[in-house]
Amino acid sequence: MNKKQLSAVICLVSTLGAAGAQAQVEAASVKLGSGIEFTPSLNMDFQHDDNVTMAETDEIDSPVAVINPNFLLSADNGVSAYNLNYSLVRGEYFESEEDNYTDHFLSGGAGWEFNDRNKLELKGSLTDGHEPRGTGFSQGSGNNISEPDRFKRNDINGKYTFGAESAKGQLSLLLGTDDKDYEGGLRTAGRDRGTDYGTLAFKYNSGSRTKLLAEIDRRDIGYDYVADGADTLDSSEMRYQVGVTWEGTAKTTGTVKVGGRTKEFESAAREDFSGPSWEVGVRWTPKEYSAFDLNTARRSSETDGVGDFIDTTSYTFGWSHEWADRLTSQATYDYSINDYQGEGVDREDDVSSFGLQLNYQMRRWLAFKAGINLSDKDSNVAGFAYEKNVTFVGLQASL
Repeated sequence: MNKKQLSAVICLVSTLGAAGAQAQVEAASVKLGSGIEFTPSLNMDFQHDDNVTMAETDEIDSPVAVINPNFLLSADNGVSAYNLNYSLVRGEYFESEEDNYTDHFLSGGAGWEFNDRNKLELKGSLTDGHEPRGTGFSQGSGNNISEPDRFKRNDINGKYTFGAESAKGQLSLLLGTDDKDYEGGLRTAGRDRGTDYGTLAFKYNSGSRTKLLAEIDRRDIGYDYVADGADTLDSSEMRYQVGVTWEGTAKTTGTVKVGGRTKEFESAAREDFSGPSWEVGVRWTPKEYSAFDLNTARRSSETDGVGDFIDTTSYTFGWSHEWADRLTSQATYDYSINDYQGEGVDREDDVSSFGLQLNYQMRRWLAFKAGINLSDKDSNVAGFAYEKNVTFVGLQASL
């Protein structure tokens, strides 16, 4: 970002900040009868992106307009609840039409509380989306493809919970299946995969708003296509974690889970893996108008074309503050280490990003925002590093 662009953002943020703000609008709904409510909303952003394809050299610079309407149908009678949500995201790059996209998202859910001790939730989602050039399988080569890679993804899962929230013990079982298919024929066939997953979790209520946790997760990952002479990436993952969750203790709320994980490949040519695993999410609220967040995780991610899989460690620090009745801000810093695993593979990517956003709520149904996102990626392999700066202004509106 040059000095002129940065000055423009500071000027805009200062102008909005002088008037006061709120993080989100309070969306109103329309009653359709039989307990069904319809809630529409609209998000619009105007951005400036100085590295559209996340390239190390020959960066593409472009203004971007993004429009995102959302439509929610919901019903809740206290015993059962239902929801259906559709969202469309359209992005227009004024100086890089190849990167234009239209994504569709459909999700729904249903929940039944049969009694205090028995609950059932069903969820499903369909995505017709894209991977921006320079992400996913096109990292380091975004300028070499003519358009973003598109994919379709569907996920269905169900969760049964036995035990009341106030009971000493609570047991839950989650089962689901996830399928992701790329468009592009033979070029992308090796990326298509399906995942069957399940989680068995137990919570023990130790009192004082604190619960002890124990979880076992399993994921079976199967790829739809294996090229001649290649070794399949099919694998099974296990994760075992124990931890604690608490609310309202010394102004903090959070969950800490630690344990181990394994990944076993179907192909003997690929080396099995075992290592640590953790998930941490803690919020500290020293004042009712100010909160600090810390999130960190260690997990396994599927490969994006290099090696067998990615050992990922991520950290996120956040600060949200209410400066006045109508003025709020969010500042976030993310840092991740992506260590590519596999025989003969020596690649590690370190990605950091900083975001700052100010929000001004003009009316209950209308809010404005402005901010900046700065990203930086370092890699020990040439061609994968980049710097990317995005400035934006936008609005959120509802009924």
